[in-house]
Amino acid sequence: MNDPDWASFIPSLTTGGAKCRLPDHADCTPLDVESAVRHLEPGGTLGKMAGYEARAGQLDMLRGVVRAYNDRCHLMVEAGTGVGKSLAYLVPSVLWSFVNDTPVVISTATRNLQSQLMNADLPRAAGVLGDDARKLRWSVLKGRANYLCLRALEEYMQGGWWTLTPAEQEEFARLVTWLHQTDDGDLDDFGGEELRPRLSCPSEDCWGKGCRYAEKCFVAKARARALQSHIIVANHALVLSEAANPGTALLPAYGRLVFDEAHNLEDIATDYFSYEFSKPALMQVLGRLARPGRARKGRPARTRGLLGTIERQLGKGTISNGALAEEVRELVNRAHLQASFVMGAADEVCAALKGLFRPSPKADVLRYRTVSAALESAPRIREYSLNGLFAAYTATQWDETRLAAAAAVFEESLAKLQEIVQRLGAELQIVADDEGGHLFDDLAAQALGLVGQFTGFILEMKCVLDGADPERVFWVEKVPQREKPRQSAYLRLVGAPLSVAKEMKRCFYDVKDTVVMCSATLRTGDRFDYMARKLGLDLVAAEQPEDEHGAERVRALVAASPFDYFRQALVLAPDCLPDPGTPQYVEELAPFLADVFFTAHGRGLALFTSYDMMQRAAEVARPRFEAVGLKLLVQGEGLSREQMVDQLKRGEGVVLFGAQSFWEGVDVPGEALSCVVLARLPFPQVGEPVTEARCARVVERGGSEFRDFMLPEALIRFRQGFGRLIRTKRDHGVVVIADPRLARKNYGAAFRKSISASVHVVSSLGEVLSRAEDFFAG
Repeated sequence: MNDPDWASFIPSLTTGGAKCRLPDHADCTPLDVESAVRHLEPGGTLGKMAGYEARAGQLDMLRGVVRAYNDRCHLMVEAGTGVGKSLAYLVPSVLWSFVNDTPVVISTATRNLQSQLMNADLPRAAGVLGDDARKLRWSVLKGRANYLCLRALEEYMQGGWWTLTPAEQEEFARLVTWLHQTDDGDLDDFGGEELRPRLSCPSEDCWGKGCRYAEKCFVAKARARALQSHIIVANHALVLSEAANPGTALLPAYGRLVFDEAHNLEDIATDYFSYEFSKPALMQVLGRLARPGRARKGRPARTRGLLGTIERQLGKGTISNGALAEEVRELVNRAHLQASFVMGAADEVCAALKGLFRPSPKADVLRYRTVSAALESAPRIREYSLNGLFAAYTATQWDETRLAAAAAVFEESLAKLQEIVQRLGAELQIVADDEGGHLFDDLAAQALGLVGQFTGFILEMKCVLDGADPERVFWVEKVPQREKPRQSAYLRLVGAPLSVAKEMKRCFYDVKDTVVMCSATLRTGDRFDYMARKLGLDLVAAEQPEDEHGAERVRALVAASPFDYFRQALVLAPDCLPDPGTPQYVEELAPFLADVFFTAHGRGLALFTSYDMMQRAAEVARPRFEAVGLKLLVQGEGLSREQMVDQLKRGEGVVLFGAQSFWEGVDVPGEALSCVVLARLPFPQVGEPVTEARCARVVERGGSEFRDFMLPEALIRFRQGFGRLIRTKRDHGVVVIADPRLARKNYGAAFRKSISASVHVVSSLGEVLSRAEDFFAG
């Protein structure tokens, strides 16, 4: 890498080329509904392809998406498993974007779906354009951390080959081969646990057009491809970030958006719109200004971030005006010093915040809030919550004045740093004007961007420390430090929105022509109302107001699954196990799981609602699994979810125990997955701050926390878990719902009715095994 032309084999960024635009809806050419449908009918463009299956639900969904695009309305689609929803929205999206030369954005929650869209579904969907298919342009756009930075790679290797560890040397050999093959620099395709964290470049370290690799930059290429694309595949987090901060300009302007995997959009949006105060959050912001680099063998650590970049330019004598260079150097030194003062002031704030746990020192999570006193002239009251009940802090438990004083000092320190950085940005702009080139222009823009980030951090901190916003839930939690497990946990204060509906409406429904929400699980019972309210869609049947184009603004559609669940799946619900809230439940569940999966010859997945129950069940069951020759893989025991699923696909005798993420996204067609056990009905976790607060909000508004929140959430999750088994028309297998409440409680009927299969309640575990054995034998 001492060769200045070492990266010459990497193609340079091509400029120019056709770019899509965003026309007014009135200027767009509508699609003919039935012409679009014919592409997916038997004998149609895609109906002639190998493996084609006629699916009525797919055609219904395609019609709905075309009409939504034509009529400028939003659409919710519940597309059952096997419908082929990807092609049902891609065909209209391809036609609309190509005919009107305008971008359509497809947003997903998982990388697996992104890969499927890019590598399989989009090439197929492009076929509807016939000879013009080669003119269709599509791309994937990910966050900056997903792309290789050539400058970061060069800096990492400056110490030489022999400074790398053996593991790094092995990965570097693969990296060189991959770098000669990759077109997009997507680090997901490389992997590399050792090197990957060092190979990307955060925005604060990017030199922009002043970088010597600017013409070969993979991030710049990804942006350029997106600007030229008819179809852009992105993820929910990036789309949310772009919508909330339109100045970031990663995505081009677009009017039509498809949210696939929309059932978990609320959770992702809640995380995105939450506020946080913690030392790591502050260090992340300050790290964009300056942070120590990694010390390497024989080399001292180098300062990274904006200040580090400026210091290196000063060391090279890049600023020819000596007086200006000294002014910049002085501001850099002052910024370093003031940043240390900010960290010290943050320590005082965190020390004061420890008092929040005084009512319950052993707790790991504690909700808090500030409420008005009965008398307007009296100070506000700080309260804490244990088990959902709020009580006021006593004078010996909490010192509000100490926090107020520490917070004032911190805010003043950060404001001073902000002032220094703002002056630094102004000086850098003067340098840019004098010296020319792009480097100092980009550095000046980074400095001014940091000024805005400091302002945002102060505003978020004030909201979180205050704890008074009635539209947010506030909590403090102790977070273990992974890199330094022996040190005490740090405090993290969070203010999460009770609802994301208003933000979703502001960012999407009010400004986009069409937003399509699709998933296999958007309904509870037979209605979309619950999910529509959560996501801010005004779904009012028969009373929906019309927009200026004469069409209802929000529509809903069910695209029925083509699977015959009554024939393909045997669903058994034993009512003989103990209540899952008792210690005896796991003791009886674990050997039962071994028997069930032995009957299925492995080929199984057990879904749990908590890691604790999963680990206890695995501990008890493992000897029995080993005794009958079954291989048990448990989430969190070394293998990633992808590696566990890959082992399940490869042969008999494998059983997976999973929690949380395994309830969705696990796609194992064929006999490799023949038995799924739901260890417990997936009600939201009791005591989790957001769940607790949202339940309280439902009650405040006259509803029932169980009927109107806990049950609908559980039904959606339940249907996701059930959907892991049958993935094609040729699949068949057994689902066992081990939780006896399905049979014993009145609300069990809601779960039984939520799936398209008969649920057989059985009175003994032996009957479960015999009926499962008969089903597999048949």
